[in-house]
Amino acid sequence: MEENKKPAPINVVPGDTEGTTWALPENAIARFGKGKHCNIALSPNSTYFAVGTTIGLWWYEMSSKSPIALWETERGMISALDFSQNGEWIAVANYDGIIKVLDAQSGECLAQIKRMQEQNVYWRLDFSPDSKWITTANQKGIVEVLDVHRGLCVARMDRGEREAKGADIYRLEFSPNGQYVGGTADNVGTEGTQTYIWCPETGELIFKFSGRNFAFSEDSHLLAGLTPNESSSDSDHINHCVSVWNITTGERIAHFSVKSTWLSATTFSPCGEFLAFSSRDEILFVWDMAKSVQKEVYTDFGSTRIKPFYSTEGELFVIVDGEDTIEVWNVERREKLPIPEIHPNSIDARWFREFPQLVLTDITLSKESEAGHNIHRISTLRRFDYVPDPVLFLPDGKTLASTSDRRGIALWDVESKQTRETLSEDKRITSFTVLPCGNIIAAYIRGNEDYGCVWNAEKPDEPIAEFSEKAQLTWKIAFAPTGDRLAVGSRGGTIYHWDLKNKEKLEPFIGHTDFIWSVCFSPDGKKLVSGSSDNTNRLWDVASGEEIATFPLDEPRTLTKIAFSPCGKVIAGGMFRELRIWCAENLKTLLAIPHPETQKPYALAFSPCGNYLASGTWWQEGMEKMAIRLWDVASGENIATLWGHPTDIQSLTFSPDGTLLASGSFDGTIMLWDMTPYL
Repeated sequence: MEENKKPAPINVVPGDTEGTTWALPENAIARFGKGKHCNIALSPNSTYFAVGTTIGLWWYEMSSKSPIALWETERGMISALDFSQNGEWIAVANYDGIIKVLDAQSGECLAQIKRMQEQNVYWRLDFSPDSKWITTANQKGIVEVLDVHRGLCVARMDRGEREAKGADIYRLEFSPNGQYVGGTADNVGTEGTQTYIWCPETGELIFKFSGRNFAFSEDSHLLAGLTPNESSSDSDHINHCVSVWNITTGERIAHFSVKSTWLSATTFSPCGEFLAFSSRDEILFVWDMAKSVQKEVYTDFGSTRIKPFYSTEGELFVIVDGEDTIEVWNVERREKLPIPEIHPNSIDARWFREFPQLVLTDITLSKESEAGHNIHRISTLRRFDYVPDPVLFLPDGKTLASTSDRRGIALWDVESKQTRETLSEDKRITSFTVLPCGNIIAAYIRGNEDYGCVWNAEKPDEPIAEFSEKAQLTWKIAFAPTGDRLAVGSRGGTIYHWDLKNKEKLEPFIGHTDFIWSVCFSPDGKKLVSGSSDNTNRLWDVASGEEIATFPLDEPRTLTKIAFSPCGKVIAGGMFRELRIWCAENLKTLLAIPHPETQKPYALAFSPCGNYLASGTWWQEGMEKMAIRLWDVASGENIATLWGHPTDIQSLTFSPDGTLLASGSFDGTIMLWDMTPYL
């Protein structure tokens, strides 16, 4: 892409530099978060980069680190992307199994490919150097080479018989000359991690080796990979060795063993004469390929996570991912490059594993290092991978609280549409609640470690309660509105119960025999409702721990979501294909509303007046946007339907005055909706 070719500013709203109001659906006021990201690709001229997310394709300008466009919002749910080598095209795949090739300047769709009728998510895409082909890997671990223009399959790669078929290809790319396709698969039966080299024209397997972190030489004649010790019986397949092969002959021409450490990354010099590889012991090795001898050893990087790469001129650099900052060093000069301080915790940890290299203004990276999808790690992307469940308004109605990728609680200023602060940002959060006084109580449950902790979000180092329970606790948690009780479901059906004020364990609720899907306290905290995979749904007396009644249903079904009306007199429950409303006193059915979608209503919220109910549903195949429906509780009338999120609605909440509805989705965003036209 030439310097003067800028991606078209599709969906940009003047004055909004963060994209909070870009491509909003009707009656939506704002979108918090930019969607869960799947992949990032840098334009070949390093001027722009694109981020594929669940809500669309975000374009960023490298110089300003600011968003400049938002494409592909009609469906979103992007699963993979890649630039053509000349930068003129960008290929994107979505969760519906559709691959589009777009003009990187205009956004025009030049080609569309759908290989199979059934859902077939592509997790990996890579253009061939001449841009004629794309190699892909889908959720079943099938690798193919597709003709970009004709949309046909050129070759399907032979991986032989496998014990299990899944999305196990986590790296896939063409060699620099396009004559080979390399792919690494994890968890492939008893073989462990395997790297394959195929012919892209025929799909023929040229050879494979047990190991990972492969690297092609610049001329594509050599392949290096990290491998376990051949004589070791280590079941973890720890990589203590580096092997180098002649790809044409399949002959291994070099083998370096470093038994005392676990190797982590490797790269060729542009001339192909040297091989650099790093270890988790903070050591960087350089080997002379022609002489098969160790050339240099560099130590004391101060981190176990280091990644070597060469510039076009052959200078060796290393990226050091420390506890607090990212550093880049010229290894031979022992000089740290003057890049801005970057905090790794500001973005998801997966970035380092998938995009470990940086784009720097004062060095030119070689093709070898570009193959690693170089990207500048910038803190302005911290709102990707948001997990907004739950989403709750504070009593002032001006602030919205939500989790931030299950770490910390973000407080959003509704008027300015920006985050105000993050509470307990170093804490993992399973769930939280907002008390009538405005205090936020948070909990973290580690079911696999038999541990739980509850604290005031503004005082994360002073736990209100800690407990250990030898049970398979789930993420299904309910706080009493008074903030003094906590109920936690388990996989076996028992609902565990704690008095937070007196820091004591209470008698559990016993009756269910399978996974607890939902738990909810009444507004006065005296009753508890639960839904289980045993297809029974129960009402409990909190004080005694005794079951009051089982919900009457015409057939066994599970309440996947439960909500009490503000007055506590009405209970709403979401089930497969149905929304039902009961009288809380006698469990008499007041309304049974068939749900238009075949899936379960998975989020429910009553308006503050109790006269209206909002419901949101799960995604189902064929739907491009999820529905949020507003119901009149007295009549069962659907008074409005809002369409916006591309996948499951996980949380709904009304503002205290009922004028706003906030929806949190699996897409990683929160939307604010204007309720004044309806309520």
